[in-house]
Amino acid sequence: MKPGSEEFSRFFAHWEPQVRRYLIWLEGDLSVIDDTAQETMISAFRYWERVRNHAQPRAWLFKVAGQRLCDAQEARRRAGLSTDPSDLPDGIPSGAKDAFAVWDDRLAILDAVRKLPQQQAVATALQCQHDLPLGEIAAVMGISTGLSRVPEHCALT
Repeated sequence: MKPGSEEFSRFFAHWEPQVRRYLIWLEGDLSVIDDTAQETMISAFRYWERVRNHAQPRAWLFKVAGQRLCDAQEARRRAGLSTDPSDLPDGIPSGAKDAFAVWDDRLAILDAVRKLPQQQAVATALQCQHDLPLGEIAAVMGISTGLSRVPEHCALT
C-alpha cells in the first residue's frame, strides 16, 4: 500500500461526492459527470503531495473538475455530438422520474444554470451548491475576486 493511501481514501470519500454534485450543475450527461469526477480524483491521487499541502484543496479539485469537463465537452463537439444542455439527458433514468418528483424544481433550476454562459454557471454552482467564499470561487475560476460575485442569497442550498 502506498504511503498516505489511507489519508487519500478519506479525502476521496469526502470530496468525490462534492465534485460530482458540482459537475451535475454544469453537465446533464451522467456518463460525462462520472468520467469527469473519476478523472478529477485520479489527478488528485497523481498529484497527492501537491493537493494535500494546497492552501485550498477544494478550489484545486473544482478547478481540475472544470478543466476536465471542458475537455469532455470539447471532445463531444469535435465528435459532432450536441452540447446544447436541453438536448442532453438529465441523469435520471426515465422510469425513475416519479420517484424524483420532489426534485422537479431543482431539475428546472439545474437546466437553467446549465444554459448560462460557462463562467456564470460555474460561479452559480460554486456559490449555491457549495457555498464557497468569493476568494475560493475566484481561485477555481482563475479570475479576480470582484469578477466572481454571484447573488448574495441563493435559495437552492
